[in-house]
Amino acid sequence: MHDTSDLSCARQRTERIALLNDAAREGRERTARIVMSSGLLAEFSGDTVAQSMMAQARLMAALRHCTFAPDSPERDFASMGVDGIKVLMKVDLYDPGLVKIPLNGSF
Repeated sequence: MHDTSDLSCARQRTERIALLNDAAREGRERTARIVMSSGLLAEFSGDTVAQSMMAQARLMAALRHCTFAPDSPERDFASMGVDGIKVLMKVDLYDPGLVKIPLNGSF
């Protein structure tokens, strides 16, 4: 038998993490760091700094508007399409003050 207070606490923790992840993805968490692999950027950009910046902007727009499957209650993993390419997104919450979002093609 489960202790309802433990289940409630776990649900509250999951929702808190989900809200922190949302804030990081949406650019509302000032201490968040978003990391994109060089391979990912190479997939979406050319050789110039301007092309790399445009690629980052397209990826960030997709990140901010992605949806999550029901099996991702912390809203920490998603697959999205950008320019016809499948991109996997993983949010790692190391502590409430530091959210890190690595974007790459595999984990």
